[in-house]
Parts: sequence; structure tokens; C-alpha cells
Amino acid sequence: MKKLIIWLKKPTLLLIIAFLIAIVIFLKNAWVSEDAYITFRSVEQIFAGNGPVWNPHERVQVYTSPLWFLLLILFRVFSANVYLNAIVLSLILWTATIFILRKIFSDPFLLLFSVLLLTASTSFFDYTSPGLENILAYLIIALYILNYLKLFEIGEEKEQTERTKSYIKKTLFFFGIIIFVRHDLALLLLPPTIYIPFRKASVFSRKQWLISSSLSLLPIILFSLFSLIYYGFPFPNTAYAKLSTGIDKTILFNQGINYFHSTFKYDIITILIILIALISAFFRRSEKHLKYLGFGIILNLLYVCYIGGDFMQGRFLSYAYLISVILFFLAIQKINIRKITILVFVILEFYLILYPHTPFNSPVDYRNSKTDMGVADERGFYFNALSLHSYIFRDKYLPFPDNAWTHEGIAFKNSSQTIFLHGNIGILGYYAGTEKIIIDGLALSDPFLARLPADPGWRIGHFGREIPYGYLESIGNDNKTIGSLQLYEFHKKLVIITQSDKLFTQERLKTIFLFNIGAYNHLLPTH
Repeated sequence: MKKLIIWLKKPTLLLIIAFLIAIVIFLKNAWVSEDAYITFRSVEQIFAGNGPVWNPHERVQVYTSPLWFLLLILFRVFSANVYLNAIVLSLILWTATIFILRKIFSDPFLLLFSVLLLTASTSFFDYTSPGLENILAYLIIALYILNYLKLFEIGEEKEQTERTKSYIKKTLFFFGIIIFVRHDLALLLLPPTIYIPFRKASVFSRKQWLISSSLSLLPIILFSLFSLIYYGFPFPNTAYAKLSTGIDKTILFNQGINYFHSTFKYDIITILIILIALISAFFRRSEKHLKYLGFGIILNLLYVCYIGGDFMQGRFLSYAYLISVILFFLAIQKINIRKITILVFVILEFYLILYPHTPFNSPVDYRNSKTDMGVADERGFYFNALSLHSYIFRDKYLPFPDNAWTHEGIAFKNSSQTIFLHGNIGILGYYAGTEKIIIDGLALSDPFLARLPADPGWRIGHFGREIPYGYLESIGNDNKTIGSLQLYEFHKKLVIITQSDKLFTQERLKTIFLFNIGAYNHLLPTH
């Protein structure tokens, strides 16, 4: 025990070990999801000269995260290998997140501890690399919390006012950026953000508070304005496809409960740490500001339950888990009893090694294609085909990944066929190139189908739509009738928004306005 305590007093060594573990586990578990290729195709459309679209014939926003999309575009300028671009970008953001965690914790041992706890959660760690926006959100959340904590460490003395103002501005800025990463993450950080002006009201005048708040929201306001004018709608098409399904909210809420249940069955530590962190936040009376981080976690989790969770196991719990880990170690740091810390460290080590599956002990040939209550181990399903390990040891003469969707996409690209209907549009859509039209039966990339009610046989995150009679034939042919006369009228209005050559015609701007206030919803069928 004495030797262990002496070893723990070497901060530089601890920092090196923490960073090494973080990077090694990242590289061992690195993969790219099939869904990421949906965004990759939109990136390629820009470089093909078609603009930020998915299909070449219409304007539709398929990417959920505007900021992540912009970063992928930036990396694409320097490399055409979108797979490696996503991995490298994710590794940079992950390393930056660990660096910010180092600034949050004063004790290097707690940093090592936090890295180990993060590598224990499949819900968190599976989404550090797959080409989705989670890893970008991790960094922004960490930056927000760093400045939020610094803000409340400063006393009330007048000479501290300038530092206080600086931290307030930074915290508000990162709140605005998290919305730019993903709209619904606003709920996660909303309670602490609202608490700041109440607790620090005297720091700024009302006018200054208004200016600072407006500036923090400027990125998402500007993008929303662009999205409204260019795409015709303020939110990504995926939001309309997944949140406007016509499914009873009670059924979705029950599915949300199943999502938590599934996570608890296969990733117990994620749920336990979130619960422990909430308890620690609400019982620390001397640090009331931490309670509002807890309120944010609760608000976020209620939203996840309300929308029915997701088909990717644990993905939507990963953000709350990161904040929970930080709250957990802030509580440990406050206790400052080394023996308790070491005991927890030993328990965590046993969990990392002995629990059936953690990112820490996951093999490089990991595979799990089981689905539980509609929820899948997404990395387990795709890892064998899309892992970094598979990429390094691939056959260099074959496309990557070498699977049926890749070859279907290539065959479609080289065929005379112009329109293709498919339910998995990521890899297939990317390899089909930028000039072919692919209709998505799940409506993720189709603004018309996204407005139709979901079929009864849905699975969470996979809300299929019945293709109306004549819809495929109508593409590029305005004279074709689609389903009923009402649907035909609805589609004509939508085409004005998404396919008009000119953006600023009076007819198009008027149609955008009427569409967004629901003036044409009466034309849609209902279950």
C-alpha cells in the first residue's frame, strides 16, 4: 500500500499514463458508423459543386450537426479519405477533451480515474470515433463545465469583476456552441445557463446581459437563418423524419423506458454513475451551482425518454454520462480521503477487466449483432467491417468496407439507372456517387416522406414510410400524380421549396413561411 501511495504522488507519470490509456483505448476501439456515411455524401456533394445537399436534385439537410458537418468539410479540403478524416478529427477532439478534464481536476490521479471510468462505459466510449457529432459535443460540454466551475470559484470582490465577466461570456458562448453542435443538447446545459444571470445578476446591466446572450446564440441563429432560406426549414430533415411520425407519445415514452432498461442490462456502470452523480449534486448544499448541472442531466434524460430513446444503445446517454463523471470526481475531490479513492480505483479496475464487455477489454474482432427491445449494440454490429483495425489490415485492392452495400452503391453508380429505393442509405449512398438519386424508405434524406406518418411496423430510429403511388415516377416529372390529390398538392408546394432554381422568389419565400406554420398539414394523411 505504501508503494502504491508513493507511486500515486508522481503527477507527471500519472498524466502520461492517463493520456496513453485514453489514446490506446480510442485507437483499439475506433470505428465509423454506417450513419456517418450519410453525412459523408453531403460533404462530397459540396466538392462536386452541388452544394450542401444529399440527392443532387433537391435541397435537404441530412446532417444533424451543422458544426460537425463544417469540420468534416474542412478536413475534406486536405484529404479525400473521409473515413480517416473522421477518425483523425475524432482523435484530436478526444485528446482535447482529456486536456480540458485535466484542467477541471486539480489532482492528476482523478484525471487517470476519470479516463478509466470513461473507458468503462460503452454508452460513452463507443461514440468517441464513429463519425458522429458525439465527440465534438464531449469537448464543448467539457469546455462549458470548466468555465462554469471557474465562474463560481471566484469570490464576490470588486477586483474579481473582470474575471467573472470573462467566465460568464465564455460559458454563454459554449452554451450557444453546443446548440450549434446539436439542437436538443440545449436542454442539457439550459438549467445552469439560466442560473448564471440569476446568481450573477449584478455583474452586467440588463442591456449587457442581452448583448452577451445574443452574441452567444449568434452562430446557431445565423445557421438557422441560412437553413430556413436554403433548405426551407430551420431544423435537419432527420428531426422531421424521427419526431413527426404520428406515433402515440405514450408508446414512444414506453420505448424510452426500454432504452434505459436495455442500457442498464448491458452497460450498468453508465446508469449507476449518472444516479450517483445526481445524488452527489443535490446533496452538496455548499455548492448550489452543481445542482443545476444535475437539473440539466434530468432534463436531458426526460427528453431522451420522451422521444423514445434511440436504436443505438447508450448513444443519447453519453452526454449525461460525461457530466456525471465530472460531478462524481468533484465529489471525490471534495472528500479528499486517499484510502477511499484507492478503494474505488481498485473496484473500477475489477469492473474494467471482469465485466463481460467494456471498451477497455473489448477485443479488436468484437462483434455483436443482437437487438434488444429495438435497441442495438451499434458498434458491435458494424465493428468487424468498419473498425480502424479492419481498415489497416484490409485488402488494398478492394473498396472499404468490402460489403454488400458498398458493391450495390458502386453497381448503381455504374448503371444507367437514375433512381434507387433503399432503406440503408449510408454506405450505399456514398459509393453511389453524387449524381444518382436515392430514395430513403426511412425518410432521413427525403423531405416529402419525412412528413408522412410512419408505418405500423416501425423500430425506434427506423420509421419506415409507405411510398405513395407514383412518387418515384414523379421525380423530375411534375405531371405525375402522387397518391391522392391532396398529397399531390402537398408535394407540389414542397418542390417549390426544395427544388426551385432560385432561392429568393416571392412564391418560394411565401411557401416557406406557410409550410413552417403548418398551412399545408391538412393535405397529409393521418393514421
